[in-house]
Amino acid sequence: MSEKISISIPKELSERLERYLEEKRISDRSKIIQIALRNYLDENEDGENFVYGIINLVYDENADNVTEFQHEHEDKIVSVLHIHVGKECIEAVAVKGKKKDLVELSSKLSQLKGVKKVRLIVSTTET
Repeated sequence: MSEKISISIPKELSERLERYLEEKRISDRSKIIQIALRNYLDENEDGENFVYGIINLVYDENADNVTEFQHEHEDKIVSVLHIHVGKECIEAVAVKGKKKDLVELSSKLSQLKGVKKVRLIVSTTET
């Protein structure tokens, strides 16, 4: 069952959406908004459920304490893929744990000096 709502968005954002829909030949604007909202809630909403996911992390090569921070939270970190692009480091950090703990972990990572981007992508829940 669906519920109809009305939202206001900046004109520039609306124009970008319309261009995207036209380029990709997508006719269902509502479906795009539903996916975006689901992704936003998955990344930001606390929960007690056990989940697996990836934290996308971008930081300066001279960033403070990123590796130390990861070692302090190794109970939640399964694996880290680390690459260098110029003077930046990009990591895909595989994580597991209670959703609220991973949201908090992402938030704390984003506060470290030199960290430019942190995004939690919740992949699945434990069954």
